[in-house]
Amino acid sequence: MSASRGLAATTVLAVLLALLSAFFAWRAIGYDTGPRRSAGAFDPADAPRARALIQRLARGLMKLQRPDGGFDLGKDGEYSYLIERVAASALATTALARMADLGPEVDVPGREEAVFRGLDYLKKQQTEAGAIGIEEPQDRWSQVDATTATMLALTLVDRPEDEEARAEAARALKRFARAGLRNGWTRALGIMAVDHIAQLGRADLFDDNPRGLADIRDLKQAREGPPQTSDWNIAEGISRVVLGLRKGSDPFPARLTLAILDDPPVWSGQSADCQAFWMQAWLVARSGAGRSRAWFRDLLDAFEKEAVEDDDTIHGGWYANTLSQTAGAVLALVEGLASQVLVVEGVGDAPSGHPDGEEGEDGNSGPR
Repeated sequence: MSASRGLAATTVLAVLLALLSAFFAWRAIGYDTGPRRSAGAFDPADAPRARALIQRLARGLMKLQRPDGGFDLGKDGEYSYLIERVAASALATTALARMADLGPEVDVPGREEAVFRGLDYLKKQQTEAGAIGIEEPQDRWSQVDATTATMLALTLVDRPEDEEARAEAARALKRFARAGLRNGWTRALGIMAVDHIAQLGRADLFDDNPRGLADIRDLKQAREGPPQTSDWNIAEGISRVVLGLRKGSDPFPARLTLAILDDPPVWSGQSADCQAFWMQAWLVARSGAGRSRAWFRDLLDAFEKEAVEDDDTIHGGWYANTLSQTAGAVLALVEGLASQVLVVEGVGDAPSGHPDGEEGEDGNSGPR
């Protein structure tokens, strides 16, 4: 009897893990998940607002670009080291470059030229070792962030004249990753960038093993219940998704995204962090969860009603300057519109009975 109970318990646990893992059809890099939806993770009624806001924020970013191709950090945007400006300029250039994924109807006049100027500026900051910008004794990680964002921007634009700079930046990024990326934002940015570069068909820049830059680290859960939606945990979730754990034995990404969905985005003034919103949006946009649309609507409302200022930027706070805040918001919104949901037919919906399993207007749970 005890043996049969043990077997039954094992079977129940296996089923629960399978259901949790089925919430995401996480895949290894390069897996084809089918065509994109025109509205992405946004409700079709909200997508036009999101596109209009992206255009407005892009105009704000372009106003901050200086003749040298780099960007001012924006309102109250003082910096201690040049590398801070370089890293923020790389993120802004990436945000403007990523807009091309949305098609010509979401473009802004002069955007492409602004991207080219930004790339030329960043290439001038490249060192002989391939990194972008100079590491400062009190600021090691801005150089890593600058290299990562520049690497992504160079690959998004794909100009032939940038190939040497791309290859050198990739070598630098591999060195940084071997030494271990700082957990949180730097690690998440690196993994998101490498994942996207691989999807663009340039896995060769990472010796055809882009997943080698991702890793699994011990979870530091200080409480029972849902995972904390901290930057550390978000970076861990992104890494596990990109690694494509195929055995369905790791429920952490699903549990983490459910926790994000249970804590809708709100604008908290000086403590708001648009780069963190981008990291969360990366997971939510790929989840296939029925509540993804509501989450992105809340994000859009927070930006429109409270965050964007009259100068078409989102002003800086405790964690980021105006330039990085504005670029992070663009990237989060583009993520919701352009990223593919990681589900295949009949797979990836929330387990039956979970709030995320609610049926949509078409009678199906979760977007297709």
